[in-house]
Amino acid sequence: MIPTQVDLGTDVGDKLQTRSAEEIRHMVAALRRFTAGDGEPVTRMAEARLSTESFSESVSDAVVRVRTVDTQYQAGAVVYELIDLMQATISCVNLGIFIRGGLTIGPVHLGMNGEGPIFRNAMVRAYEIESKEAVYPRIMIDEEAITTYLDDASIWQDGAVSRSEAQFVRQFIRMSDDGSYFLDYLRAADASEFDELEAGRFAFLESHRRLISSHLATTDRKARRKLIWLATYHNTFIAELRGHYDQQDPEGVFHAAFGATPTDLFDGLMIDDTWTLPLARLDQIAGT
Repeated sequence: MIPTQVDLGTDVGDKLQTRSAEEIRHMVAALRRFTAGDGEPVTRMAEARLSTESFSESVSDAVVRVRTVDTQYQAGAVVYELIDLMQATISCVNLGIFIRGGLTIGPVHLGMNGEGPIFRNAMVRAYEIESKEAVYPRIMIDEEAITTYLDDASIWQDGAVSRSEAQFVRQFIRMSDDGSYFLDYLRAADASEFDELEAGRFAFLESHRRLISSHLATTDRKARRKLIWLATYHNTFIAELRGHYDQQDPEGVFHAAFGATPTDLFDGLMIDDTWTLPLARLDQIAGT
């Protein structure tokens, strides 16, 4: 099975202690809603093993998700789980919530009707990733989970390794500088994920920029390091996306659609990298 533990990233410039009880309740409810499983109670094992489904269980401000993989119809459990987690992340960001989590693949006890309790080795591993390794507000993907996916064709759609699925899944996985893997929700969420298509995508990226920028002034050094990681992730993606558009907009099509030139729009989506100023000053003095 594919267990994922997701938690509120409330230590990113936004301590729970500063929130009212009603605000915390709203945040936890949103997290549970967006990461909820889709599985319905079943009464026969044959039903439970027909096609991949996800189930969830909530504890405080954390949600444990489990997606079944040992099913009669091989729909592509990994693909479905990555899509669900991407959409949950986007929905939470739109509500001003950062989340942190860990995803792996392995044996998990779920219970006949999907109501738990959820336990066993892979669940412990998902908890370890979320609580000890996912330092930044991101959903980390266990390296062993990727290896298992690559080595086990039964987890792929139709039970066969394919170029098209590999290309699709690759969009969701990014490697950090430290060699760890995480859910690359910015790159995976193309225009088709939004009701207003391309305009919706740009609106989300602006929300993402604004949310990060609004917390960067925090004096909490630990939280600021996490925000800088997020800001760097954001800026790197915006620079990558900018390259897909003709910045000259010779026919004025981009300007007509979005009310701004490509250069102005993408410049506006960048987060000011003020954290680099000390080194920039030192480089200036050093003449480098």
